[in-house]
Amino acid sequence: MNTSRHSQALIPWSTEIRNETALVCIPWAGAGATPFRAWGPVVGDAADVYGVRLAGRESRQTEPPGTVLADTVAELVREVTALGVPRVALFGHCSGALLAFELAHALRRSAGAPEVGHLLVASQLPPRAYAEAPVRSDDDLTRFVPEDLRSEPELLELLLPILAADMRLVSDYGHSASAPLDTRLTVVYGAEDEHLDRAAVDGWRAETTGAAELREVAGADHLFGGAAWPALAGCVRDALG
Repeated sequence: MNTSRHSQALIPWSTEIRNETALVCIPWAGAGATPFRAWGPVVGDAADVYGVRLAGRESRQTEPPGTVLADTVAELVREVTALGVPRVALFGHCSGALLAFELAHALRRSAGAPEVGHLLVASQLPPRAYAEAPVRSDDDLTRFVPEDLRSEPELLELLLPILAADMRLVSDYGHSASAPLDTRLTVVYGAEDEHLDRAAVDGWRAETTGAAELREVAGADHLFGGAAWPALAGCVRDALG
């Protein structure tokens, strides 16, 4: 594994780089790599944890956020391949689930890319259903802001433009006509999610010919806030096995 290369997009959160599998975690709209820092100690014995830091947030604030989904996916293909690992697991949360799904397909097509051993997605409609869903207005953006930050006007002023850019990135999402993946798939949803339930996410099964399972996390809302966030990490660790 290439541990000397510094990446602005993939942030290592495991205390030791010791696995042949890298877990690449793509956050929800507006978020960065930092929420996955706490996952390193939980998941680190199964996979080395990397948080994805897209342009426009955290240490990449001076970079304009991506506006073309294919370009963002292409950047991640380059970064993931440069890790030099034989195998990756991809996790995507909310809008990040669509990025993880497209990244899995792109890695499969890319010469020299690592094997995608597992795709894990949380809090997102299946790609086909998302592509057919009505486009949400900007009035809905605050639902992607953690509840404890919604009462902070200055933080909202910084977050909302990034949220808007991220939602534009997937607003015209069209489901790929590519053949289904053949990788293992785990779909996670919160028991208290007001937007999704088991029936809504079941369509993900059609996206792979490999083993697929649905997992519900008790007490979790759409963003897996509070105690549900470490519970989600534990769920991911269990799924990786």
